[in-house]
Formats: sequence, structure tokens, C-alpha cells
Amino acid sequence: MKQGLYVAATMFLSVSLGMLDPDMAHAKTPVVIDPEKWYSESYGPLWHDKPWDKEEKILSHYHSEIWDHSTDGKPQRLQTDKWIGEAMEEWRAEGWTGSEVPDIRINRINDSTASFTTRWVDHYYNREDDYSCAWYLADLIDGDWKFTHFAPIDCESHGF
Repeated sequence: MKQGLYVAATMFLSVSLGMLDPDMAHAKTPVVIDPEKWYSESYGPLWHDKPWDKEEKILSHYHSEIWDHSTDGKPQRLQTDKWIGEAMEEWRAEGWTGSEVPDIRINRINDSTASFTTRWVDHYYNREDDYSCAWYLADLIDGDWKFTHFAPIDCESHGF
């Protein structure tokens, strides 16, 4: 109780003497969502049913540019909106209706970087489900997790 009064009195005095901006006296430390929760609650569900209707929300989980580490050994820095948009158009033309991630491994590299190794199941109305795996890197940018790197990976060699 005494410590709380001390903090309140110190902030009041600091504001009164012009040593602290009054708006900062009530500022709270930003809450950073755990990357696993961010993926499972915010990003992953967007792909379940007609993801093309949620393209803008999906894009909000990516940096404006992404490094695509293709299997040919030539990474490319691409505009994310074009990269996602073109892929969705191609998948829809093949009968794709949505995707889900039944298996994911998340590695918190440090406070502002996490990697995600995933196994995707792609659903189609005109054929059997398709399985693929990928690796993503996300960085904490301005308080939000954003994917910045992508690489397709072999499912079997990664234990999926």
C-alpha cells in the first residue's frame, strides 16, 4: 500500500513540476500477444472457409514485403499483397475452398522473433485434400507480429 502511494505521489509531483507529460502518467506498457496465441487465434482461422473473402485480414499478418526462400536456392523479396493474391487466385482456380493447420511447431527465437513450422491441409471441392509444409519467420513490428520470411519445406524430413 505504501509503495502504491509513493508511486502516485511521485507521478503527481513529476506532472506538477513539468517533468512528466500528463498523458504519459497514465500510459500502460503495451501488451504483446504470445506468438502461438497470435497464430492459433488470429491468423490460422482466417484460412478455414473462403479465405479469399478475408484477404485483407490475412495480409495484415504479414509485412508489406516477404522473403520467399524457394527450393531453387534463390530467395526473392516480394510484395506480399501480390504474392498472396496471386497464390489465392491460382488455388481457387484449382477448386480450393480453404485450409487449416493441424500441426505447428513454434520456436520463440527472442522477444521479437519467432519461427513457425507448419503442416497445411488444403481442402478442395473437386478432389482429395492436399498436404504441404512450410516454415515462416515472424518479427514483432510496432507491437504486432508480422510474417517476414517464408520457405516451403519437405514434410517428412521435418517430422510431419
